[in-house]
Amino acid sequence: MPAPAGRQDIDMASTVQTDLTFRLALQGRFRDLALWLPVPQDARQQRRLALESSGNFAEHALQHDPQHGAPMLFVRWPGVQDDPTLSVSTRVETQAVACDLAQADAGAPLPEEARRYLAASAHLPAEGAIRSRAESITQGLTAPADKLRALYDWVLAHAQRRFDVAWCGLGDVPAMLAAGEFCGKCVDINSLLVALCRAAGLPARTVQGVRVAASRFAPALGASGDVTQALHTRAEVYMGGSGWVPADPADALKLADEGVPDALQREVNAYLLGGAEANWVAYNHARDFQLVPPAAAGPLNLLTAPYAETAGTPLRIGAGAPGYSLFARPFSPAV
Repeated sequence: MPAPAGRQDIDMASTVQTDLTFRLALQGRFRDLALWLPVPQDARQQRRLALESSGNFAEHALQHDPQHGAPMLFVRWPGVQDDPTLSVSTRVETQAVACDLAQADAGAPLPEEARRYLAASAHLPAEGAIRSRAESITQGLTAPADKLRALYDWVLAHAQRRFDVAWCGLGDVPAMLAAGEFCGKCVDINSLLVALCRAAGLPARTVQGVRVAASRFAPALGASGDVTQALHTRAEVYMGGSGWVPADPADALKLADEGVPDALQREVNAYLLGGAEANWVAYNHARDFQLVPPAAAGPLNLLTAPYAETAGTPLRIGAGAPGYSLFARPFSPAV
């Protein structure tokens, strides 16, 4: 049945259930160790069905930041702890999404929940150079959907992936503007789109997450099994009458680096403006925010991997760090 006009089309036939298992086994002695772990969020196209944890910790609690609602598991080992361990298992149901931008309602009022994603933050400016560039790209356009398409196409034409950028990048748009180079990985490229959209009056946000299953388009756009290094950040833009519309120029550019046939590249470029596969789990859309409880180091740019402190000093725990792993496997209910 066709989706109602101006609404997201969630493909119930493309529903995936995935078991995600996070494991941490550090070696050595730590004092007052605290850890904040991102866990899958609940959203229209995603449900967290289970969350279980075990380990030699003393305290743990599921928390949400008050600004964005980002879910995180806070875990603490007070005093002195030798060889801390933590295992967290979640089951998540995700659904593919397809939005027809032609159905967006330009006259629909923006809800307050969307308006907050017009504001600038430390890594996502909305004034100055980024506003001038957004106005130039969208000159003569009035419909939000037309503006989004123009900004998406501009990012595809002008951004480039840089392989020397660590992991997913930092999404530091002011630094990109200062350097005059629109390069990086998924956080960088999709943060650029988000900043341009906000500067053009379109609420937008990055959504941090991880790939958990194969893509129907190409192996580079999917992952399974050991997904420790399969972190990926998408973008969402609010369209009146449609809600949050996915956009992912970073993955379109990633596919271009694979040298795929032109027909497939055109298909993916079009699909990733309004479409999203069910092979990815979203953690949160928080940027430049305080953890709960607050970390000693202050606000965090983003939470897409575990963040930890020992005696108030940041401790690097991320993809590639010894003792840290993340595994994804499809859930198959018993017959």
